[in-house]
Amino acid sequence: MDICPPRRGNRKGVVEKASHSAAQRWWRTVLDGLTVVQAQSGVDKLSLRMDDRRRRIDRAVTAVGELAAAEVLLDIPVRPFPAELEVERTVSPQSLVSFDGNLCSVPPGLPGVTVKVLHRLGENDLWIVTAGRAVVACHRRAPRGTGQTVRDDGHVIALERAVLSSFSDRAPCKTKVRKPQSAAALAEAERLREGSAASSSAERVVIDLNRYAAVADRLRSVPSPKQEEKSGVSTSPMQVSEARRFQQLRGHLSYLKLNDAAEALNRVLDQARTERMSLTAALERLLEIEAEATEARKLAARERFACLPEPWTLADFDFAAQPGVDEKLTRDLATLRFLDDASNVLFVGPPEVGKTMLSVALGRAAVDAGHRVCFTTAAELAAKCHKAALEGRWKTCMCFFPGPKLLIIDELGYLPLPEDRASALFQVINQRYLKSSTILTTNVGIADWAGAFGDATVAAAMLDRLLHRAAVARIDGPSYRLRGHQNQADAMRKGVNARVS
Repeated sequence: MDICPPRRGNRKGVVEKASHSAAQRWWRTVLDGLTVVQAQSGVDKLSLRMDDRRRRIDRAVTAVGELAAAEVLLDIPVRPFPAELEVERTVSPQSLVSFDGNLCSVPPGLPGVTVKVLHRLGENDLWIVTAGRAVVACHRRAPRGTGQTVRDDGHVIALERAVLSSFSDRAPCKTKVRKPQSAAALAEAERLREGSAASSSAERVVIDLNRYAAVADRLRSVPSPKQEEKSGVSTSPMQVSEARRFQQLRGHLSYLKLNDAAEALNRVLDQARTERMSLTAALERLLEIEAEATEARKLAARERFACLPEPWTLADFDFAAQPGVDEKLTRDLATLRFLDDASNVLFVGPPEVGKTMLSVALGRAAVDAGHRVCFTTAAELAAKCHKAALEGRWKTCMCFFPGPKLLIIDELGYLPLPEDRASALFQVINQRYLKSSTILTTNVGIADWAGAFGDATVAAAMLDRLLHRAAVARIDGPSYRLRGHQNQADAMRKGVNARVS
């Protein structure tokens, strides 16, 4: 579809407004399976109708099409939008990185390492960087899909140096002194040498050293060991193999998605060298870092899924200030034994006595113990189920709520529930019956549930499933918020009395 740059000089944005209105109306009429040609035709027809609309501008009546025809389009931008393409690649054993059907070289010692190829659109340079954005190589971009191998001379020399340093330069072993042979054995050996000389006269192996002239010239530029010693750079076989082994180890950790262990590998190796740790101790410390990071990620995921309203714990609850709470029962519930039996917990009491705080504290303990927890209010749960039924997602909704090990339903009875939403709440409780635990807080007594839900049958069925395996905690005591207001009023009263006296 045609997309034009904005126009210059349109009075008060009439043309842009008309284009925007046309686009909004066109999108509402788009049908499934519409082709590009059909879509362009629809846009053109709607634009013609919009061009005929009359507008009063500067005390003169004119059409949108006339304004558009009198204006000049902006020129096409000379330079495209400065977007940057970023692609992750893994270095091959030949120290090459693939991009756009071509291969680009990187320094040796990085096989298996994950790098990023950066290309800014409109430019001809490619940048290869590490995960920490450190530049590894820079190449001229080759045409797409040509199969070229772009190498840097420095990379080639370093690779040849690494290959040559892997060979041993020790003296060959000495030939063992053989025992004198008999006359017959010497005659047989002489006969075999003459036969081999006759057969080799027909076939001779010729080595053309000119073929390696380019390699020899390149190797002449390799610094000598003394020059390496002066520059402080050593390419001994031991150091090259250790560096390569380190990069391979990092690559293995990254491939296994042990990213935290890969990041801490250098630090752990330094600690092992400084503290003279054994191989088992160093490996245990490295895996301990990865295990702690994995557990932290899992805990954060469980916290996001739980949607607990506050970070309350059982230590934050003041049992002395709320004598209506059975502390012994609450401590027993904090052990989470009721989750193993798929039992339920009901907190019944008037508003502001700590029912929500206790339920959130038990939910937090379950999250820390590694269980999946979901917190919601009764009105929100019923609304989600009702919306899912209207959108045809009832089966998916009923598969979601039985999933959490612990479901906390807060504020049941605070707001009236219509019959269809009360039935949806019953369906959720029925799906979780004898499979997983539910904590429910309500200000309605158990005997008054039939009046609260408006349907005695649904209320009786819900109570039957909730109370089959359940611990009911009835809380009767002062309100937390009223207690705070009372303390503030007492403090103000004492201050006034002190001034009067």
